[in-house]
Amino acid sequence: MPRFAYLIQSADNGRRMSSGVITAGPDPDTADLAAHLVQDNRAGHSYYTGPRTCWIWPHDGQQSLTRLETAPDEAERFDL
Repeated sequence: MPRFAYLIQSADNGRRMSSGVITAGPDPDTADLAAHLVQDNRAGHSYYTGPRTCWIWPHDGQQSLTRLETAPDEAERFDL
């Protein structure tokens, strides 16, 4: 099963809202993953109603996501 790292930021000011790793099913659609992640983020951070940017990239288990503030160059960007 493919694994993806993600970073969700406030689109207004770039503030980090969430990051982590998600395991996807076979042949995943990263746009669908981003929409699902942002939906969960909106539920958990209902105090912020503004737009979010979700970055997703393949995760090999090597990269630390601790204090992640920016996504790597290979990340896909979704503005939701």
